[in-house]
Amino acid sequence: MAELVRLEAERLVGLRRVVPFADRLREIPQVFDALMPIYDLLEIPDPGPEIATYRMVSETEIEVTVGLALGQDYKGFDVFELPAAQALCHRHEGAFDGLPAVYPTLHAEADARGLGKTGLAREIYRHIDMNDPARNICDVYLDVVTS
Repeated sequence: MAELVRLEAERLVGLRRVVPFADRLREIPQVFDALMPIYDLLEIPDPGPEIATYRMVSETEIEVTVGLALGQDYKGFDVFELPAAQALCHRHEGAFDGLPAVYPTLHAEADARGLGKTGLAREIYRHIDMNDPARNICDVYLDVVTS
């Protein structure tokens, strides 16, 4: 069962792309790859978790944002504000290719609880282990509206 949590507003520095929904599983990793140069610009060794958001912008396209909550801007990267929100949260442990299966469960739970959906989903990558994907941890959030 997903937990209902309160998310604080966050200011992210990163990238925003609109990609075809049908190609999202191929396109989203490319957005993450395009964020990698920011690590060369950082003056801190651990900037915190990468955060991704997803929102349908048309019937065939999805907006993808990937970023870090940093205290300053970086040339060549977008700045965007994530609003504070109530959200259903599911912790996914394991390979990231299992993340798409989390969303139908979160949507069904929101419907069962009578919660409205804002259309925004978030993923916070708490631990990334490219050598042992079984150790990956990602919190998946579905922003909701409570009555």
